[in-house]
Amino acid sequence: MEVTTGLIQKLIDENATRKMDQNDYRKRYDGYVSRYAALESRMDGLEKERKEREFKYDIFSGFLFELGEIHELPLAFDDRLFYQLVDYATVYSDGRVVFTFRNGTEITTEM
Repeated sequence: MEVTTGLIQKLIDENATRKMDQNDYRKRYDGYVSRYAALESRMDGLEKERKEREFKYDIFSGFLFELGEIHELPLAFDDRLFYQLVDYATVYSDGRVVFTFRNGTEITTEM
């Protein structure tokens, strides 16, 4: 984005100091502005993705902390642990149940 901004400024300076065909100037200027807008959009997308990854990292870190607090593996069903691990379960009419974990992993089982 900085390079494109520099190119726009250089073009403006060039137009101000020497005679340029204004159609050529406008075409080049519009091209640079379009490039800048595309880069800005890409930057916004990357920033959004970074924030989503930070959020997922925080969730995963909390999950790991909770697992670190468990000193023995439970031999019986523990609903607290289940709710910390499983995001949701989908039950299908054919008897399949798909458990979707908070990290996105899915496990399918038959009833």
